[in-house]
Amino acid sequence: MARLFPMLFIAFASPLLAADYEFVPVFQNGTGGYNAYRIPAIVQAANGDLLAFCEAREGGDASKIDLVMKRSTDEGKSWSQLQVVQAADDFKSLFGENPPPITAGNPAPVVDHLDPEHAGRIWLPFTLENDKVFVVYSDDNGATWSPRRDITSSVKREGWGWYATGPVHSIQLQRGEHKGRLVVPCDHRLGSGGADRGPCGGHCIYSDDHGLTWKIGGVDGAYEDDLEPNETTVVELNDGRLCFNARDQNGKAPGTRAVVYSNDGGATFEHQTEGPFPIYQPLEGVIDPPVVQCSLQRMASTLDGAKANLILFCGADDNGPSGKGRSDLRLRYSTDETKTWQDGPLIHVGPAAYSDMVRLSGEVVGILFEAGKTGTKSYNEIWFVRVEVGSLAGE
Repeated sequence: MARLFPMLFIAFASPLLAADYEFVPVFQNGTGGYNAYRIPAIVQAANGDLLAFCEAREGGDASKIDLVMKRSTDEGKSWSQLQVVQAADDFKSLFGENPPPITAGNPAPVVDHLDPEHAGRIWLPFTLENDKVFVVYSDDNGATWSPRRDITSSVKREGWGWYATGPVHSIQLQRGEHKGRLVVPCDHRLGSGGADRGPCGGHCIYSDDHGLTWKIGGVDGAYEDDLEPNETTVVELNDGRLCFNARDQNGKAPGTRAVVYSNDGGATFEHQTEGPFPIYQPLEGVIDPPVVQCSLQRMASTLDGAKANLILFCGADDNGPSGKGRSDLRLRYSTDETKTWQDGPLIHVGPAAYSDMVRLSGEVVGILFEAGKTGTKSYNEIWFVRVEVGSLAGE
């Protein structure tokens, strides 16, 4: 059942004014046999269904965690019962007689529309204990999933400890010499396997054979600079480059975000010959979330016949009406292929953290995000909301 929450009316430099949005609860803490739901990701299957993924937890980041999913057949107005995609208990055999609380997490789904033999196959990369990397796929729009496959040896370097895929949707390249490539934004830390400590680095992995094999792409090896690239999202640009936008995990660089580009479909990252930041660059200004995961989504491209280009960035607003911290979900937008950004609509006033987006049409984006009711302090639900954004591009 959809719920309509009143929005605070805020004026900002955007043709789309804040309005009343219809927030639909998708995952709610304490339901379905789990204490908490976190880390949302969303894609639209080839049949039009929306698939919302997240981590279903007994407790915190290191507790027992299953990967779960819900489905919407009506563009997010209602959602199915919970489906377990990967159960933590199924991995017990990998840990001997006394397994720890096992974490299966960091969903980074992508739909392969260009596989000539399996059009619409959904790939779901994820991590186990933030150490090993697995993939599964579905050929029936998420109803069933293949046996999992461990790809760690192909996508993780020696010396890397903590490892995360996404967590956010991955992308398939739509044009150019690498058309069809699956690209998964990732991050890692130097140290022992699964330990959330050590210098941070961003990277990506990719497949050119529709998921049969996977390779490490661009890697941020600048561990000594003042940037700590962490959870990462990616978008394809009209000039053929990819833009990777990462959380800066409390580095000393200005702002809370970092950005790097790739001109070869994610195989390598562009390097800078001048300045203190050789790979990822600090991003500040309009992009001003707290230290938190955020998301990118292309909405319109002139190469596809649109009148204007439009790319969205979604995340909490550290300067929003609720003050500092993980609250006040806002869209920012770019009409010049990520060169500059503008503030867009304030979607929700109150607790807000991780998010993902899905393009429903050229003018409507769906946002899946961690939220809490206005006036409270915790983001204890995951909501879905549809937002019309066509006017941001001047259409």
